[in-house]
Amino acid sequence: MKIVVIADDFTGANDTGVQLAKKGARTEVMLNKVDRPSKRADVQVINTESRALDAQAAAEKVRDVLSVFCSKTDPVSNPLIYKKIDSTFRGNVGAEIDAAMNISGVQFALVAAAIPAAGRTTINGQCLVNNIPLIETEFANDPKTPIVSSHIKTLIGIQSQYPIHEVSLQTIRNGELLQLLNRLSLEERCIIITDAEFESDLTLITHTLSEVIKPYLLVGAAGLANALPTSVYLTPKKRLPVLVVAGSMSEATRNQINVAIKENSLGVVDIDVESLLQTNSQKAIKAVVQQASAILHQHQHCVLRTCKDADARLMIDKLCTHYNLSRQQLGDEISSVLGQITLKIIGESQIGGLFLTGGDIAIAVARALGAEGYRITNEVSPCVPCGTFVNSEIDDLPVITKAGGFGAEGTLRDALYFIEEMYSEK
Repeated sequence: MKIVVIADDFTGANDTGVQLAKKGARTEVMLNKVDRPSKRADVQVINTESRALDAQAAAEKVRDVLSVFCSKTDPVSNPLIYKKIDSTFRGNVGAEIDAAMNISGVQFALVAAAIPAAGRTTINGQCLVNNIPLIETEFANDPKTPIVSSHIKTLIGIQSQYPIHEVSLQTIRNGELLQLLNRLSLEERCIIITDAEFESDLTLITHTLSEVIKPYLLVGAAGLANALPTSVYLTPKKRLPVLVVAGSMSEATRNQINVAIKENSLGVVDIDVESLLQTNSQKAIKAVVQQASAILHQHQHCVLRTCKDADARLMIDKLCTHYNLSRQQLGDEISSVLGQITLKIIGESQIGGLFLTGGDIAIAVARALGAEGYRITNEVSPCVPCGTFVNSEIDDLPVITKAGGFGAEGTLRDALYFIEEMYSEK
């Protein structure tokens, strides 16, 4: 997670999120607060729906949402926080800035609300809409959140407890912004409002900020988001590892794994099936999750394998007799546990896709992830589809399914390449 955007309404969340998405950032817009940061997103945008609330309630919403992402005692380790505001300053801008500063522990908040492409500019600290002072526009009479001034310092100061400084166009264009930011951030925690008339002004501001050492809060609308340099704020796309869940005991699946091991960076976790049937199986499950997560964290593909060799197949009848289970019951039991293991691994790791071999395994994993269906998008090789689970914990994650005894020896190898290329192109 590189950037967390906090917006006070849904359309604002989207118009800022799209600026980052079009730069190649995997961007998720959430309608409500989340319990944990996304494992797959570069940018997570959260709508607090707080524009029309009173200041105290709005601030509380911001604090509540950011508590998941921020450590006040170690602000340097936090993601970049972007407080998305309305470009005409409707809502609880001052209260929400203060709340975001307090929970994230940043040294200063930089406010650049201009969207030059939409006629919204900041000159001499004043908010202008198509060169008309804000107070003289229709936004001043907004039925829910009326505006009382064109002066941004005044608007923010109504609700903020922090000192507020203004930065002129001359300071920005003369290359003096970095020196000013460093000086102000050493003196006190504060809010800094920057002028911006053209897109180039916003670009100068964001590139200057990339050289600032002190942690800061960005405050702006879609214009500032569009000006963010991807090389500084977003991680270049990398190929993520694939988790392979091989519950099939077929010879075809064993051969496919062996070929992939020879030709790929591939780690294997061999699972003792009997350990999953014990009443105290949680210890064995935890060990599998830890081993797999360690492999995935090294950006290696990982295979969960229940059948290493032909001898493992001979154990089936013995296990059925010992635990008084039919073959179907035994298969269902093992598949269900593998589904839960997969869910736990995904919760602890960042993966680029799933490869599920065996119909029972695919169903069990789908159920564990809360999926309602499977949306087919491609074909990796004849009769080996790739798609995504519908309405699951991982809606956009590529998922390849394959019947246990089906496919040529290179099927798994080809599937890994397929997912790697699919993800690297996004």
